[in-house]
Amino acid sequence: MKTVFKSFKGQLIFGLIVILSLLVIPISSSSAGNGPQIKAMTRNLYLGADIFKVVEAAQDNPDDPLAVPIAVSELYHTMLFTNFWARAEAIADEIEEKNPDVIGLQEVSKYFKQTPSDFINDGEEQASFVVIDFYQVLNDALLDRGLHYKEFEQENADIELPMLDLKSPNFFSDVRMVDRDMVLVKDDGYNPQEVLIKKYDNNLFINLSDMELTFNRGFLIIDVNVDDQDFRFVNTHLEVRGEPGSPFRLYQYLQMAELLTTLRELPDILEIEERPIIMVGDFNSSPEDEQGVFNHPVYGPTSYTPPYMLALGAGYLDAWTKQNNYGDGFTSGFDEYVSDPYAELTSRIDLIFVDPLELEIKKVNCDVVGDEVSDMVPNPLLPEVLRLWPSDHAGVVGEIRYKK
Repeated sequence: MKTVFKSFKGQLIFGLIVILSLLVIPISSSSAGNGPQIKAMTRNLYLGADIFKVVEAAQDNPDDPLAVPIAVSELYHTMLFTNFWARAEAIADEIEEKNPDVIGLQEVSKYFKQTPSDFINDGEEQASFVVIDFYQVLNDALLDRGLHYKEFEQENADIELPMLDLKSPNFFSDVRMVDRDMVLVKDDGYNPQEVLIKKYDNNLFINLSDMELTFNRGFLIIDVNVDDQDFRFVNTHLEVRGEPGSPFRLYQYLQMAELLTTLRELPDILEIEERPIIMVGDFNSSPEDEQGVFNHPVYGPTSYTPPYMLALGAGYLDAWTKQNNYGDGFTSGFDEYVSDPYAELTSRIDLIFVDPLELEIKKVNCDVVGDEVSDMVPNPLLPEVLRLWPSDHAGVVGEIRYKK
């Protein structure tokens, strides 16, 4: 009897081992196909107002000395109305929910004010009183949520103009806006290393009431190690689109061509290794944009290619279209006051491009954030009535998974 029992017991144990092995084998087989993964985010924070209204005011009223100061005053107060202090909370909520490894931020503005103005008296002192630093406000919101990111910064345009201000002793104040792009890397052992941070060689010049202003734009290239894989992360904000045939289209073409050339030549120039590239940003270019010609006043007809086309032509993959299923993915753009709950996004210009190098992409998941009415936040000026979109753009979060 004992012998029979021992035999039965042995068979039972053997059977359990076989069953467990059958359960384990598929799991280990599946995990064997998993390689590194990285979650990236691109987010335009929005300057807070339409700065081109100042340009339009100067061009439409060239003989009116008050045209620009009045337009600057409108811009400044619109920026206060669109309240980044409130909008930053919504963006920090997005980051907390999506938990990206690396973030590319655009239009990370910093506003300064000087009262009374010395600009109208040809003074050279820059406005230095900080009204708001978008990065500081956002980072404080992130820290409140226990989120820690290491920041890298590219300072672009630095523009100062007089503003009509009836509270000032001389009725004018100076307003200075510094535009920045930034990369945030999760403070989690990702060992971020600056590769190259610079302004573009070609930037738009604007003549404004006998002043020549340059609206600089730039890019950041940062190496990170995520999930035991080295990546090259790139963030940029190209020149605005403008109408087809406009100088804006030419400048964004030149900037994108410079960025792609830089990325291709960097390993040789800096004697560094190639790495899989994740390139994000506000490219101000959609898949619908077409090639065109700008009639340059000096050089004559000059052809341009949209940045989106340039990226695909250089071998980059549009992460959004690499999903199994995807919608329109529109990210632009809400109106200047970001307060219309019925506003709709109409184009996809905030993009994530991928150059996987020798890795093979297994799966891509992308999500648009900040595009639902539920994402709006109360405007502290009238919280019971007014609400604000997190930005005039929606953001995009993409998780890219690679095969081993």
